[in-house]
Amino acid sequence: MRRLLASIAASAATVITAGATLLTAATPADATSTAGATHARAAASTASAAENCVYGSISARYDQLGGAAGKLGQPTSCEEPTERSTGRFTTFQRGAIYWSPGTGAWDVSGSFRELWLASGYENGTFGYPTSGEVPIKAGGVFQNYQGGTFYWSPAVGAHSLSGDFRRFYASQGYENGYLGYPMTQEVPVRGGVFQVFEGGVLYWSPATGTHSVTGSFRGLYAAHGYENGELGYPTSQEVRTRDGGVYQSYQGGTMYWAPGLSPQVVSGIFLSVYGRNGYEHGCLGFPLTEPYSYEGYSDVQEFQGGIIWSTPENGAFADLYPRDPNYSQWGLYPRC
Repeated sequence: MRRLLASIAASAATVITAGATLLTAATPADATSTAGATHARAAASTASAAENCVYGSISARYDQLGGAAGKLGQPTSCEEPTERSTGRFTTFQRGAIYWSPGTGAWDVSGSFRELWLASGYENGTFGYPTSGEVPIKAGGVFQNYQGGTFYWSPAVGAHSLSGDFRRFYASQGYENGYLGYPMTQEVPVRGGVFQVFEGGVLYWSPATGTHSVTGSFRGLYAAHGYENGELGYPTSQEVRTRDGGVYQSYQGGTMYWAPGLSPQVVSGIFLSVYGRNGYEHGCLGFPLTEPYSYEGYSDVQEFQGGIIWSTPENGAFADLYPRDPNYSQWGLYPRC
């Protein structure tokens, strides 16, 4: 009996030893788990190290934006000086924060960061940011910089404004005015620049300053070759005048419009005669046509109250409509 019990005990010991061996064979899985934990700790240590080197004003702005859970995400660099050591910056997964003594710390991200890069960052036209992004109408945003302002909307994307155009834009109500959002950057042209907006175009030249061209005058300006045509650059804004009409002056002439009439240009000798007759306030009224050749002999331009002729023999003169049934049957009446 004792031998039988001893044999059973020996068998049990063998099973226990085998179980221990199997447990020992499972150790590589535990090693993998340990290695994974080591990598996780290393990654956390790296992120923590990056976070630990974001400090001062940049850190304060980062916290305002929600830290790692905010719009910028995790830091990807420690704070470092800018190219010319005029400030400092830190990069993040989705943007950067820049600081300078004169502007403080502000974030730059998305389309604005791309636009800023294209202009040379802080060493370019716009310098350092002076504000964060500010929400405005139609889902748009703007951000101020030392040298201008960036605008973005879902419809037009990101564009910048600076100099005289920025000042003019402010005077017309920014994006809430008739111009709306900018749609292009400034475009250099003959002797000046232009920039297209949702509601019109701004033109600038050294001789004329900044003026906008909008509405039906914009189409007429295009038909006359823009700034390269005989009109040149605009020299005024639209000016309201009699009977709900408006006019706008250009280097080479004047555009006129009144309710019920198409816009027309009066220029050259015709504008001189028109002026001598009181412009739209005189007996001629508003222009109805642009100048055209009459029977190959003279040039004429029709107005509400008469015609201006330009002939080789008699020069240019105004011919007012008489009180005559032959004229009135065609709707031609004297205005004086």
